[in-house]
Amino acid sequence: MKIAVASHIALDTIQDMKGRITESLGGPACYCSLTAREFKFKVELATKVGKDFSQDSRLMLHNNGINIEDTHITDSPTTRFRIILKKESRDLFLLSKCSPITIEDIKEIQTDCWIVSPVIDEIPYSVLEEIVNDNDNVEFVMLDPQGYIRTTTPDGRISLLNDLKLDMSGISAIKVDPQELSALTGGRKGIEGMQFLQVCKGVKFVLSTEYRIIHLLYDKMHYWIKLPEVETAYSTGIGDILSSAFCCAYLKEKDPVWAICFGAGAVRAALEANLEGLDKIPSKSKMEQSASYYYNTLSFQKI
Repeated sequence: MKIAVASHIALDTIQDMKGRITESLGGPACYCSLTAREFKFKVELATKVGKDFSQDSRLMLHNNGINIEDTHITDSPTTRFRIILKKESRDLFLLSKCSPITIEDIKEIQTDCWIVSPVIDEIPYSVLEEIVNDNDNVEFVMLDPQGYIRTTTPDGRISLLNDLKLDMSGISAIKVDPQELSALTGGRKGIEGMQFLQVCKGVKFVLSTEYRIIHLLYDKMHYWIKLPEVETAYSTGIGDILSSAFCCAYLKEKDPVWAICFGAGAVRAALEANLEGLDKIPSKSKMEQSASYYYNTLSFQKI
């Protein structure tokens, strides 16, 4: 099976709480793709990088079954972020932004699933519409709207929009955090907001994350999984790992409950690895250990 990921590759400069600075490949294009490769999915990217993107990075991705084609390379610099980690949050700064993804970049891609996850507004709404309307090609579309609600201040600091009007017709699944959920639903929170996305916006699977809890709303059932407390400063990319693991597990088994358990298992394994950057992506066997436990212990209620 095959997954396509629409998102910019990002080059992350990460400063941890001790002031140590590391450079890492990042962005959903990397986290989602490498997670999907753990499930033995073929992966194709709709992405853009600059000529500053190193051959070493290109080779590393190639060795993991992910190809950066010449058509992905533009004259604009690769998207770069500076991430300053704090105890319970992080500050995010945009250092450079690559060229937007176009309809030409996606129209020839044949895939079973799209993960659409902009990092900062690089996927125009027309491209998203083209992806979801390709009914003869794609079976499943997962949207992470993080890059649609991000904006920048003059000094490059990332801030978040409080309100976002987004056509979600044709979206199979969405993953949101509390701020994204509020922006997409006119300020609604929790289950009320999730129901709004399902009933009023037509999204079949609504995944919502909050501190240590992962929720799934499917049909008229609410499922949730509480994760253990894990001490780690390295949470960058965790949401991307969740989205990709959910999609892969669902496409293989067609069971959304098993898929959310697999997603939660992937999150737990990644956090417990306590590793920086892409090194935190767990093996499928590590994901499955926790997924099996969660499948027998998750909470649920009819709503």
